[in-house]
Amino acid sequence: MLRKIYQQQQPYTRVTPLLVAESLSKLIHGEVLVKAESLQKTGAFKFRGAIYRLLQMTPEQRQQGVTAYSSGNFARGLAAAGKILNVKVTLVMPADAPENKICSARKLGAQVVLCQQIEPSREEAAQKLSEDIAAQNGSVLLHPFDDPEIIKGQSAVGVELVHQLQEKQARCQSLLCPVGGGSLVAGCSLLFDTFNTGTQVYGIEPEGYAGMNQSLLVDQLSRAPGKNLSHCDALLSRSPGKANFEVVRQTGVKGLQVSEHYVVEAVQMAFEELKLVLEPSGAIALGALLQYPLQFNGQSVVVIATGGNIDKGLFLELMNK
Repeated sequence: MLRKIYQQQQPYTRVTPLLVAESLSKLIHGEVLVKAESLQKTGAFKFRGAIYRLLQMTPEQRQQGVTAYSSGNFARGLAAAGKILNVKVTLVMPADAPENKICSARKLGAQVVLCQQIEPSREEAAQKLSEDIAAQNGSVLLHPFDDPEIIKGQSAVGVELVHQLQEKQARCQSLLCPVGGGSLVAGCSLLFDTFNTGTQVYGIEPEGYAGMNQSLLVDQLSRAPGKNLSHCDALLSRSPGKANFEVVRQTGVKGLQVSEHYVVEAVQMAFEELKLVLEPSGAIALGALLQYPLQFNGQSVVVIATGGNIDKGLFLELMNK
């Protein structure tokens, strides 16, 4: 079934490269490969889930249009998918979302509504506003990550990765995935569990926003405090999606938190060595190797780098730190 999902996406998505990270390989005395999902259409894996979700809708549902909330990358992916499939897209985005992501969604034809409210959290406020808008305009309400069809769509990253590993005759003992709401790590862990590869999947989160990690530790859905300052704007969900958490719990995913220092170092390393321009959220899994090299000593590791939609000013600021 997962291969069929990938095949449905193929006419619309790009095959993203699997790169060798030589300095990280030396650091862990093993082999590190980087799945450069930042080179996917719209700069993030979110496009895969968005296009698949719209493809599963009936013609009548597509005619109604869709409404969703997002801080940026899902918004951009959904806007692009809507443009391709001629589906009207309304997006609720936090007013403090990166300006380049807001402008990009609008250029792709989506109607963007900015949410000024930040209490009880900017995510909850934006979700509530999107629910109100969908009720008013009769559109189909989509959740950016807590949606079984979107999780299936994200599993295509794993399907493509497995094919590439087979072509390279390479192993993957550990897979490191960034986690916001958890759809990517859920989709990938579902894929690797289905194929019984023996791969240990890790969900990587910023310190202070490790809702998935905390939920795994207490074995129930939980919320992170969300008080730390972080450049990882795409990973600031304080609690994972329910559907994602259930998949992650059942497939034995482990969690790691990464400090801001190592996130910045990962952005720098990705550009200097891999020639990838990554936003902090997209570089965080690389940061996990920098922060915890001994945990992966001697292993064959694959890191998913996703999210290349960084503001130019912020990129220059981080590169000069």
